[in-house]
Amino acid sequence: LDVLILETPLLAIEQSRKEILKMGDGCLKMLDWLLELMNSADPDKALADRLKQRERVLDSVQDEVAEFITGLLSSGNVSHATAEEARRQLRIADEYESISDYIANLDKFDRKLRRDGFRFTDSQRADLGELNRHMAEYVAAVHEALKNENRNVMTSTSAATKRIRDEIKSLRRKHLEELSAGPMPPAISVAFLAALNAYVRVRDHTHNIAETIAADK
Repeated sequence: LDVLILETPLLAIEQSRKEILKMGDGCLKMLDWLLELMNSADPDKALADRLKQRERVLDSVQDEVAEFITGLLSSGNVSHATAEEARRQLRIADEYESISDYIANLDKFDRKLRRDGFRFTDSQRADLGELNRHMAEYVAAVHEALKNENRNVMTSTSAATKRIRDEIKSLRRKHLEELSAGPMPPAISVAFLAALNAYVRVRDHTHNIAETIAADK
């Protein structure tokens, strides 16, 4: 981000918008990598490092965007519409950074299980894989709406977000039934429930982005 461009607010706000779109692209890549790592018998260390590095990059980008937009807003020569767009961008950058945190956490849960000599069961991996695919589709749809400035995003994604909510509830019920049916190592049970909670948070932050897109400028 070029601070010299702050003197031209319309160009500046477009530059920060491009960085935020890259953040969304990064989150989608991380979801793909997460699925590959979770399903690998022997996860690719280079891919795991790339996922962790991408989360750190998104953290840095969010800081940079926040500093850049704060500088823009304090310059004093910004129109009301540009100021509103700037505040919208601040919110969205924060949401994308939070999404990347939870995706990185999901990988950590899987890695910790493996270090302790456990893995999610075949059934759990299949369920989490399906949930991950649905989540990636939802994040992609909201991200596309951001690119196209589609104000109808809440309507167009309402079915997807409801399906994910119902799917997570169903997986929690199934997990409790499995616990009642027979013994399961506590580490696996804790990691599975933590993974479901992390997906809830990814959904929530994506929903917040959709709400921000849908709000009038």
